[in-house]
Amino acid sequence: MPRTRIPARVALAAAAVASALLVVLVAAVSSGDDADSSSARTDPISATAALSPGIVLFGDTLTATVDVVLDRTVLDPDTVEVSWSHAPWRAVDPPTRARRDSGRATHLRTTFVLRCLTALCVPARDTEQVELEPAEVSYEAEVGEGPRQLTLDVPWPALVVHPRVGDSLPPGQRDALSAPWRADLASLPAVSYRVSPWLVLGVLISLGVLFLAASALIVYRALPEREPPPEPEPEPEPVASPLEQALALLESPATNGSHARRRALELVAEEVERFGEDDLALRARTLAWSEDTPEGHETRALAARLRSLLERTNGVPA
Repeated sequence: MPRTRIPARVALAAAAVASALLVVLVAAVSSGDDADSSSARTDPISATAALSPGIVLFGDTLTATVDVVLDRTVLDPDTVEVSWSHAPWRAVDPPTRARRDSGRATHLRTTFVLRCLTALCVPARDTEQVELEPAEVSYEAEVGEGPRQLTLDVPWPALVVHPRVGDSLPPGQRDALSAPWRADLASLPAVSYRVSPWLVLGVLISLGVLFLAASALIVYRALPEREPPPEPEPEPEPVASPLEQALALLESPATNGSHARRRALELVAEEVERFGEDDLALRARTLAWSEDTPEGHETRALAARLRSLLERTNGVPA
């Protein structure tokens, strides 16, 4: 099968699809870069606080962490300080600070290990929800004409404290907070992505369109090529009857040979004898079996008489 040539309109459609895909990719990359740069400009620092565990018994050890994430190209991590007034809880160990850099971002984690054994931490009822003072993150930033010290308050999730003694209230006087088991709903950090979702979406859409175009091209090339319709066969020439052939031979020049003329005369004799023309049949047979070769003027005269007879009877002598 000859290879199918790709039409010009298919090539133009493929070029248009490729241009559209390029525009989508550039727009996705630009939107991802703009979103990242905008986020870095408007929010160079963020902080979250977490308690572990969120539900404790009186006298348990509590671990509190403050996570600070900042843009190192905007803020200096060495100027960041975390302070917290956690009274009546007391520190078991001094606060620890860990730092981790990734790209232009810096992650600072400050960990407090606390415990409270005083009467101030004993729940006033079977279960008590404690609201802790927010932690304070201070940092130095360029504001206006020079550096300035700024602060950021970081709230803590609610802490649930249970006593270590049995229930002291009758069942009818317990409220909703008296249950010994409670869910700890931790606040998750903001979602972050290694690659911009818009960029991934643009790439996936582009690949899908490319695969679709490639499939359509393969199907198009696999279709069999249409062959042109065959030329109509020429109509067969009408075949002359034996009588017409014999007449044509009798009317032709004498160069056809005496043998052929005799056969033609005998054929004419048989045909006209069937038509009831005995005189014409006798004349034809006499010429056919004569000793001398039949002359052309004699055969032509006989052919003329026979054609005149055929014309009078419309080709079918009576």
